[in-house]
Amino acid sequence: MKRFYALFKQTWWLWTLYLIVNVALIFLISPVFLAVLPLILVIFIYFALVRYDDEGNFTGA
Repeated sequence: MKRFYALFKQTWWLWTLYLIVNVALIFLISPVFLAVLPLILVIFIYFALVRYDDEGNFTGA
């Protein structure tokens, strides 16, 4: 759980921006962008598992 907190602590602004842009695309262009929302979670989990160890330390990978 520490790895997820460490990733969010360093990149909260990026995930927030990505979410805001996606919500804007949903309302302004097409609801088909709803399919992208689950991908945000998958990408977050992937980067947390690859870049941080169990203690939340950056591995540099």
